[in-house]
Amino acid sequence: MVNKKLQVWLPLLFSLILIIGMLLGYKLNDNGGNKKGFFASNSSNSLQEALDLIKLRYVDSVNIGLLEGKAIQEIMTELDPHSVYLPPVKVQAANEDLAGNFEGIGLEFNVFSDTVNIVYVIPNGPSDKAGLLIGDKIVAVNKVSLTQETFDTDSIKKYIRGERGSTADLQIIRESKQLSISVTRGTIPVSSVDAAYMIDKTTGYIKLNKFTENSYEEFMQAMENLQNKDCKV
Repeated sequence: MVNKKLQVWLPLLFSLILIIGMLLGYKLNDNGGNKKGFFASNSSNSLQEALDLIKLRYVDSVNIGLLEGKAIQEIMTELDPHSVYLPPVKVQAANEDLAGNFEGIGLEFNVFSDTVNIVYVIPNGPSDKAGLLIGDKIVAVNKVSLTQETFDTDSIKKYIRGERGSTADLQIIRESKQLSISVTRGTIPVSSVDAAYMIDKTTGYIKLNKFTENSYEEFMQAMENLQNKDCKV
């Protein structure tokens, strides 16, 4: 009779002990800082171990995020040319390229001798409507001087671009005269079709500079225009 009772209760007792052990193990694992769960592997790769050691033991303070980015970029060099790593600061610019537009004032510039020189004004864009011209020199945006040597191209873009509907108050120099021009920012389309024309009486040529969300529509529009000129498909 006793043996029959043991046969009934012994499996239940083992199950209860197993459950208690699992709960204790999970609790100890959680207190140790591992948030991956009880059944997750505790093993880490060599790269992560090296970064952890640098973070905890290195004599000077370091930017771990910067080190991670450089390590990932080095890894990418061992892959095919089309595999790239985009740091978080460059993701927005990449998304703008893919979207085929960005929010800004609609001009292109180059920096010559620490001065921002306008080299192109997008027709019918905000800058064109405000009266900016090729050759104008931008010296300040919203009272922030752009003549500082520490400013690179990306830094200058941050001051010039902005949300649609916001205002960029520019201080420019035109033919040795300083002018104040306010530009209302808008959505600037970026065409992916560089050229579309007829090579001969029946052959058309279309050049794409990149692929964006609007590339298909732009290509088909260019194709339709060429077909109207007797381009043969």
